[in-house]
Amino acid sequence: MILDVLHRLPLPVLQEEIRACRKCEEAGYIAEARPLTRGTSNTQVFIIGQAPSRTDHETGGMYLGPAGRKLRSWFVQAGFEETDFGTRIYFAAITKCFPGRKPGMSTDRLPSRAEQALCRPWLDAELAVVRPPILVLFGGLAIATFLSRAPLTELIGNVYEVDGRIVVPFPHSSGASTWLNPPENQAKLAQAIEQLRAARLRLNKT
Repeated sequence: MILDVLHRLPLPVLQEEIRACRKCEEAGYIAEARPLTRGTSNTQVFIIGQAPSRTDHETGGMYLGPAGRKLRSWFVQAGFEETDFGTRIYFAAITKCFPGRKPGMSTDRLPSRAEQALCRPWLDAELAVVRPPILVLFGGLAIATFLSRAPLTELIGNVYEVDGRIVVPFPHSSGASTWLNPPENQAKLAQAIEQLRAARLRLNKT
């Protein structure tokens, strides 16, 4: 579908088009396509992560695995309610399907550049249709794609404005990541949570 057409679709129609996509499965990149997206046009915060987890793939939900639940807890610390997830908070990812595990390992595989390229029109269309005022980039891949390839230690804890949006980067909360182990990085996470809280409060005053 032509990009200009995607950007003009009503959000429910766009989401149905996303869920019907089988491009990565047909190309042999993944075993089973089950594209996931969740949110409404009333979104305040748009989360972009790496890819759905195995738990998400099996349940049809989003950000329900251990890493996703940890991210949800950070949002609660920033003052959001559980009922905001999927309503005021939009769930998206660089790729829409579970990429599978790394060979011989229990951790998820990083989606290839080819997979990312196939999914990018969907993500760009979601951003164009939803037009969220706050963008949360969850993990290194999302941060590198939409903000900067600078080290996370230079980015986490700061807030940015990109294309008229408030952008708050967060580290990935996967148990396989050791980034959060040092106390100084825990402090940067606390700063990121406070930046998200401040962005929410500013938005609610407008």
